[in-house]
Amino acid sequence: MEYRVVFDFEITFTNGGGIQGQDFRLDIEGAEISDTFLADYIVKDLRLLMAGNVTILNKKYVQEPHKRLSTDPLTEGTLIDLSHVIFDGLITYKGLPAPIICDFLSRKNAVGKYEEGTTFQIGKIEMVSNTGTYIDCPFHRYENGKDLSETSLEAFANLKAVTIDATNTIEIGKTLFENKEIRGKAVIVHTGWSKHWNTETYFENHPYINREAAEYLHDCEVKLVGIDSHNIDDTRGNSRPVHTILLGSDILIVEHLCNLDQLPGDEYLFSAVPPKFKGVGYLSGESFCNSKKLKPDV
Repeated sequence: MEYRVVFDFEITFTNGGGIQGQDFRLDIEGAEISDTFLADYIVKDLRLLMAGNVTILNKKYVQEPHKRLSTDPLTEGTLIDLSHVIFDGLITYKGLPAPIICDFLSRKNAVGKYEEGTTFQIGKIEMVSNTGTYIDCPFHRYENGKDLSETSLEAFANLKAVTIDATNTIEIGKTLFENKEIRGKAVIVHTGWSKHWNTETYFENHPYINREAAEYLHDCEVKLVGIDSHNIDDTRGNSRPVHTILLGSDILIVEHLCNLDQLPGDEYLFSAVPPKFKGVGYLSGESFCNSKKLKPDV
């Protein structure tokens, strides 16, 4: 079923004046859309400059065929958060301490520091870098490898990406990557294991990439490999060949991803940009994709 949103709008301009629209109709993906998203889209779609306040009025939805060539104009550029929420006491990896998240300065203790009625909070976070969704740099595995501060921003952000469906697979071999356009891209492996996050099941018998697949990814010169599992390697032994092979070639690794079922198969951008710490080889950070379709020649 296809839906369209019907609405009125009022837009004021920061340099004076404004415009109105009545019974405006747009294609949407799904059955509803927020006023905020709709307002931003209207400004962009009409190529308005100096737009100020945008008010959406009388919004309703109708079930009717889409009118534009694109079936989902309002989802172009949509950001999908692929990282888990970090909370006080979270166990990401057994044997490592859980994060401590607390007040350094509480709102109660902030009373009186500024004018009456003004309070604020300053938080304190204590955690190991292997917490939540995180990215591995070469320094994690190699003493002379690049750490977070030495890795260029281009290695973390806006990478052309492809999703590999590895659901219902424990040992992920190279056959899943063959005949796929992966060279020079971020390869995001969807196993579905993130559904076990924060449970005992998450840590045992999890999906992993094997040595042969890692060598294939290396030979294809991929930029980054991400997985929604407990580890990209098999943790039942002491060997970590995937970390060794990939990080040895400056191929970044992202572990503990989530929401990969929301990703398109390809033609999207992936980013996993961490804080810029010196002397740290892996760290929690925000991972997300931009699902805007790329032009074929991009």
